[in-house]
Amino acid sequence: MKITIPLKLDNWNDTIAKCRANKYGAASHKKAEMKDISWFVKSIPPITEYPIKMVFTWHIKNVRSDLDNKSVKAILDCMQNLGILENDNIKHITEITHKAVKDSEEFVEMEILYER
Repeated sequence: MKITIPLKLDNWNDTIAKCRANKYGAASHKKAEMKDISWFVKSIPPITEYPIKMVFTWHIKNVRSDLDNKSVKAILDCMQNLGILENDNIKHITEITHKAVKDSEEFVEMEILYER
C-alpha cells in the first residue's frame, strides 16, 4: 500500500531548533504536524499482519538536503494514535528505508510492505 502525504515535514534540524527556542515549541509543533498528517493517513485500514517494512520516498526541491535528517516520527506516532499501527517497535516494523527524489514539490510517499 502506498500513500502520499503532500506536506513538507520538519526534519531533525527544524525540530532541534524549535526545542532550543522554546521547551514547549517542538511538542506543540509536532501535535499540529500530526493533525495535518492525519488527513492523509486516516484512510489506511488498520494493519493486522506484522511485521511490516516501510519505504519513505522524500520528494525534495533542494538536493543539498540531508536524507539522514528526514524524520518519520510524526507519521508513525500519528498512525499509532489513529489505531492504524499497533506499535512502531522492532517487533512490528523490521525495516525503514529512506529514498530521495529531486522534484519541483516537497512531499513524502509512504509505502507499507507486508512480510510474508
